[in-house]
Amino acid sequence: MKIRPVSFPVPMIALMVLLATGVGGSGAEKPGTDNAAARRKEFVLPQKHDAALSREAKLGRGLYGYYCALCHGKQGNADGFNAFNLKTPPTRHTDSILMGTLSDAQIHRIIKEGGGALGRSPQMPPWGGVLSDRDIAHVTAFIRTLAVPAKK
Repeated sequence: MKIRPVSFPVPMIALMVLLATGVGGSGAEKPGTDNAAARRKEFVLPQKHDAALSREAKLGRGLYGYYCALCHGKQGNADGFNAFNLKTPPTRHTDSILMGTLSDAQIHRIIKEGGGALGRSPQMPPWGGVLSDRDIAHVTAFIRTLAVPAKK
């Protein structure tokens, strides 16, 4: 008995593979849309006043985005991803009245030693073991740009 090979049309197989992998799917997304890039943009800090920032504030912006924005929010509005888990809401760095009452030395100490160092929330962790004094000065410089009007 002779076995006859089964032949499927190549275009039909290619079409089934494309449909199974979702290529050429429903067209719900615009062509050229990169969802990963869109998700990364979600965590980018605001660039609205980039030209007005000093070199120190620009360096502090990156550190703020990595260490502070999780609780304080990417724009300093105390609406970070982790803010709802805290018993005491994080400080709003956009509050010019509150930020005007704090000196740079006080902000530096709070960042370095934690919130409990100045009678603030003990949930604010001390970053002195992670950030150098220079890094903390850069973060402080960036925090000063968030309050409207910015306090110096």
